[in-house]
Amino acid sequence: MATIEEYTGDNILISIRKTLLYFNTETGQLPDNEQSLHIRKKIEEFEPLLLTLDQALVCIENADVIALGERVCRNINPESVYTESVFLDDLALAMIASGKAQRATFDDAMKSLDKHTCRPLIISRVSGRYQEICASVPSECVYWRAEKKGINCLKHKA
Repeated sequence: MATIEEYTGDNILISIRKTLLYFNTETGQLPDNEQSLHIRKKIEEFEPLLLTLDQALVCIENADVIALGERVCRNINPESVYTESVFLDDLALAMIASGKAQRATFDDAMKSLDKHTCRPLIISRVSGRYQEICASVPSECVYWRAEKKGINCLKHKA
């Protein structure tokens, strides 16, 4: 499972970068080999869910701490579209402490997500709890790329 420590360090970026490079080397669906199975397992541990804006706002409203920061994977694609992620609770505190996010209010988070309404919202589990809401860029997002490779990881929040 992805941990807060992986987010505040560089491990999450290293993992995403390796996964995207692997996706780039494989044409079509991923083969049934050890590396593909490992990637599938790691991605599924995030239990990513697609959210509507209203669902995202409920998650934010229920959080004790909110932070805004550049989406984690943008570091891999610095020329890509800028979007912010909303970090919640313990992940928010850790991202603030590491200088990767700024404390935010509910209104700040709402305005940030509202700026990116054309982007699909994804919430991910970090350290066992849903704590990251990303305004994703499908052409660059590891989850969307996994879907194209046959890893059906994106579910709709009920």
